[in-house]
Amino acid sequence: MSSNLMRETFKLPKLPGNGFQEEMMKKSFKKRQMMQPLTGPRNMDIDRIPVDFESVPIQGGKPSNMQDQEAGLTLDRKVLRFTGYFREGVHESRLESERVRRCVVRYFLEDDTISVTEPREDNAGMTQGCMLKRHQVPKDAGGYCSFEDLNVGQSVTFYGKCFHLCDCDKFTRDFLAGLGIDVPDAEEFPTDAYQSMRARPDKKPRDVEDRHLVAVMEYTYSGKRSRLSPEELHAAKQFLLNDRKVLKFKAKWNDSTTLYGDDRRFTLYYFLADDTIEVTEDLAVNAGRDPFPSFVRRRKCAKPTGKYDNPKASLSFKNDPQVPYTDSDLFIGAEIEVFGRKFQLISCDPFTTKYLQTIHGREPCEPLVVDSPPKPKVKPVAPPYNGFGDEEDSLGSWKNLVLKPPKKNAKQFIENSGSMLKFSMRMESSDPANEVRRFVLTYYLTDDTVSIFEPAQRNSGIIGGKFLQRTKGKRSDTGTVLKAADLFIGARIEVNHHKFIIFATDEKSLAYMEQNSSSYNHSDINSVMLKIRSMLLSSKTGLAVAVRNTDQKTKMGIDYKVLVSIFSDLGLPVSEHEVLTVLRFLDVNNDGSVTYEELMHCALAGEHAASIDEPWQRILSNSETDVNLEKSIGMSEELDHGNHIATASSHLALFIMDKYNDRKTLFNNACRNEADHSPDGKVGEKEFINIINSRLKLNCDVRQLKAICSKILPKPQPRHDLAEVIRILQGTSLHGVTIPSLAAEVKRK
Repeated sequence: MSSNLMRETFKLPKLPGNGFQEEMMKKSFKKRQMMQPLTGPRNMDIDRIPVDFESVPIQGGKPSNMQDQEAGLTLDRKVLRFTGYFREGVHESRLESERVRRCVVRYFLEDDTISVTEPREDNAGMTQGCMLKRHQVPKDAGGYCSFEDLNVGQSVTFYGKCFHLCDCDKFTRDFLAGLGIDVPDAEEFPTDAYQSMRARPDKKPRDVEDRHLVAVMEYTYSGKRSRLSPEELHAAKQFLLNDRKVLKFKAKWNDSTTLYGDDRRFTLYYFLADDTIEVTEDLAVNAGRDPFPSFVRRRKCAKPTGKYDNPKASLSFKNDPQVPYTDSDLFIGAEIEVFGRKFQLISCDPFTTKYLQTIHGREPCEPLVVDSPPKPKVKPVAPPYNGFGDEEDSLGSWKNLVLKPPKKNAKQFIENSGSMLKFSMRMESSDPANEVRRFVLTYYLTDDTVSIFEPAQRNSGIIGGKFLQRTKGKRSDTGTVLKAADLFIGARIEVNHHKFIIFATDEKSLAYMEQNSSSYNHSDINSVMLKIRSMLLSSKTGLAVAVRNTDQKTKMGIDYKVLVSIFSDLGLPVSEHEVLTVLRFLDVNNDGSVTYEELMHCALAGEHAASIDEPWQRILSNSETDVNLEKSIGMSEELDHGNHIATASSHLALFIMDKYNDRKTLFNNACRNEADHSPDGKVGEKEFINIINSRLKLNCDVRQLKAICSKILPKPQPRHDLAEVIRILQGTSLHGVTIPSLAAEVKRK
């Protein structure tokens, strides 16, 4: 049923969705195959193509578009090729006014398209290649260019540019001749001024060497044998005997007399094959000079004659013979001149030394010492503080060209977050008004800053408040930064040219300093008691007698102030803070006093007071030596014990690996249960020990388990998740140490 019949049968309104075509009546929607594989070229079966004969015009029993397709298949990949040229004007050259540029014009017969390309030439200096892309080129009068417009000897214009066709290939001639078109003979390409100049022969006269070379080549190609000159025979013999033999020298050129000159180092090579010299520069790291491959290229270098004559300015046709340097002129200490530069030879390699000794009889000598003594490095001194901002910020503009904020110690900030030391101070001054003033110094351990506050006192006439804003404290007497170790009871400090005396501190500060006694010597009970012990043993100090007499007088013990006055009267260097440290250690009853017997029992431990007739300083040095010896012995014992623990831990790792291989499921379940009960769901040292001893009931040594944990669970990541712990037990972890790797150490031993 045609479409017209459908419209008459189904009279529906012309609305979207109501228009039916012939496709609505189809029952099969299969696509037919248009191309069939053949042994020859694949062609399209034109008769099988469905055609709507009502809308397509018919010519010769076939649709007109089918005839065009047949023509396209017949002329497929057939191209007419013409060679020609076009002229290009040159406006900025005195040598030429126009340039002839060759090109290739291709006409594609299958679709009447044309393309123009210019062959590429090396170092042409202009853009070459595709000039006109393939397409149908329109004519000026209308229509498109066809093959009838192209022939040898004709000129065609494409987009305003005229191309003259000079020749074509054989296929193009046969194709046009088959159509009855006469094709003229090929024309010669014209030449421009530049091509003519390049083709002009060189009229420069040949020198003697070129003429001799031409003569030798003429004799060679003519079949005659040429006779070499004595110089050529000598050169050939020298080359055959000394090929690849090179003398190597280290040389120096002192160029310090010129502006920005320097004492420079070079390597001089002398080639024995042809008596040539090459000089290369030895550049130091970050020398700032361009790394040229050679300072003097390989060539024969003539000896200086003492005068310089310009050969171009001379009226004489005779050239003075130049004597080149030879191997006999080169030795350590010799000075040669190359292009006005004097090089001093300072050393050579072993081959050169042996050659000079064998051929010229020169004895080996030591290299010359020409290096000047190194200049002492002057450390730049920081400029004085200008008073603006913090001192570290001011030094940043001197240390760096681009200002950077000073780096802060993040580890110190984390470890000492919120920690501070507080001290009570009074001002040391001859003015009575300042003697009654009291101050509170706060030292912040997070960033080593200091602030001073003055409490308000009634009827003192002085307004209290902030005395020093929080900043890096600097001591005016020494010029150094105020450290935490400088602060103790009895210390005298000077800040902003004000002298203070520390006389008290709080309990929190005392406890912190005693816990970190390695950084605070005045709170270290061991060092303080060692000093007091030396003073009590010495009969020259009189400390034991003074303490005993004072204790007998008071009969209530010796308090803090009395003990401080005893040390002060005897002139012994014991600070008030050290006295307080001793009292805090010996005062068991918390009554603030200590008796003579308690002090003697703790300090002397059975020794007799005032039993050594030596200064207390010598007794102290001997005691410190004994203590260091005991520490070294203890460290060696700990080291041996640690080695024993490490060996035992390797055997324990082998035991754990065997147990794991026997009961993997039990091990994995124990690890999973322990990880579920941990706060973060991971396994650390404590959890690993619980897995082995508590859950698996293996009853292993805790010290050996800790030694294993220190290797498989190191400090950077002391806790791992469940999967990683199982991989450590299996030996498949990317971690460096696993249980099987520890067990392998026992097997290797």
